[in-house]
Amino acid sequence: MNPLKFIFSALVPLVFIFSACQSEEVQEERKLDSDEQIESVTTVYSEQSEILEEDATETEEVMETTITIGSIGDILLHERAYILAETEDGYDFTPMLDEVGDLIKAPDFMMANQESIPGGVDIGLSTYPSFNSPQEIVRDLHYYGVDMFIGANNHTLDRGMKAVESALDYYDELGVDYVGIYRDTEDRNKDRIVEVEGITIGVLAYTYGTNGIPLPENNPDVVALIEEERMKKEIESLRSSVDVLVVHMHWGDEYARVPNDEQIRLSNMLSEQGVDVIFGHHPHVIQPIEMIEQENHKTVVFYSLGNFYSGQEFDFTDLGGVATIDIIKSQVGEEEEITLDNPLIEPTLVLRSENNYQVVPFTQTEYTPISGSTLEEIQSHIELYMEGEVQ
Repeated sequence: MNPLKFIFSALVPLVFIFSACQSEEVQEERKLDSDEQIESVTTVYSEQSEILEEDATETEEVMETTITIGSIGDILLHERAYILAETEDGYDFTPMLDEVGDLIKAPDFMMANQESIPGGVDIGLSTYPSFNSPQEIVRDLHYYGVDMFIGANNHTLDRGMKAVESALDYYDELGVDYVGIYRDTEDRNKDRIVEVEGITIGVLAYTYGTNGIPLPENNPDVVALIEEERMKKEIESLRSSVDVLVVHMHWGDEYARVPNDEQIRLSNMLSEQGVDVIFGHHPHVIQPIEMIEQENHKTVVFYSLGNFYSGQEFDFTDLGGVATIDIIKSQVGEEEEITLDNPLIEPTLVLRSENNYQVVPFTQTEYTPISGSTLEEIQSHIELYMEGEVQ
């Protein structure tokens, strides 16, 4: 046997074994390198994802819109008030309203309780107990910023359907909205929805009665009465179409400075139905503000706004107020949230003399109201039920 051949043959397996070992080491190194690269890529991807998520969060900003809505109380024109507005060409109430013009104009959407029907001179003006007022009061309130007139009250039918139709014709002529008083069932079934800066507001209004005057058989929907089952249906129908639902209620006891049990019960019922803001009328004096909290809902109640402009001369009836509340709409992506904030009543006072019935801000006069109340006492009374802030 050739010794060289044996040596060569013996070396071949060793070379193979060495090569194999070297190959396994290289593969292991490559595997480690590969794992490190994968880990590195994964880490980079994770970091990039976090950055992208942060960027997405940063770019998905909160869009927030704030508006203010408001209402003034009872406009109940006795002869001693409207006679002072008479001119050669009709009636002019701007001198009586000018001092509070800025308060009325300030909210983005303003409502007013037009308690004495503005049927106009053609059917004859009249005073207590069966009212019919000059239509110019509507014109001048609209001039100062009132956008919608509330017609559901106990004096709506004082002068019959002729006065109602004349008032509604005048509202249409001016191009202003009205609610709680209607031409017919078709008119009542039209939703009263306004949009202000992208926020939709629905409005309803109801009264406890019409001073014993029956509703016309051929037009039972001329005035919206407090009929709970029908109210619930109308609220449910309107609630899904708006961001904010407002209800005006003509209720309570005249001259009572706090709400009665029925007002409180109805407020809770309305809150349970999803009403956001309740403006109360009829007592002719200011009653406190309250916030009602449900499990997933809050309602702000202005129990009574008092007399904004009238000829009544009892304690506290010369006091009224401009009620306002901020509506905040927040939007993140497709999520929306409505918040109610800063409910206020700015007290007003009707100055009375033989030659003047003028509405002025209570904060800007040294005149003492009939009751002798101070501004501090009135403010404390307004906030009687409020604890903390409305959120």
